[in-house]
Amino acid sequence: MAKSRQKSRRGVFKGVGEPPPPPYIHAPAIARVFQSGNSQAVRLPKQFRLRSKQVQVFRRGNDIVLRERSAKLSEALADLPPLADDAFPDEIPDAAPDPIETF
Repeated sequence: MAKSRQKSRRGVFKGVGEPPPPPYIHAPAIARVFQSGNSQAVRLPKQFRLRSKQVQVFRRGNDIVLRERSAKLSEALADLPPLADDAFPDEIPDAAPDPIETF
């Protein structure tokens, strides 16, 4: 009779809900799933907070992956603070370059 579970090299049984091995930036955490209107939602733990307002959602095998939507260049530039009034001078002095010493 064959065993239905196999032991990994570390001697721990591989289960159905076990995440793949590291590397992870943050260790896997448990998140709460709840109903929000007609949609299902997940409350992300603090260490997984997102910077963007939208994410891409897709499946990779049995995993559900959330990926922050890459910002367009125009959106990134709009988020930058305004430049100071003196950031660009009206005139740039035109000086001769320093002489180069020859050997």
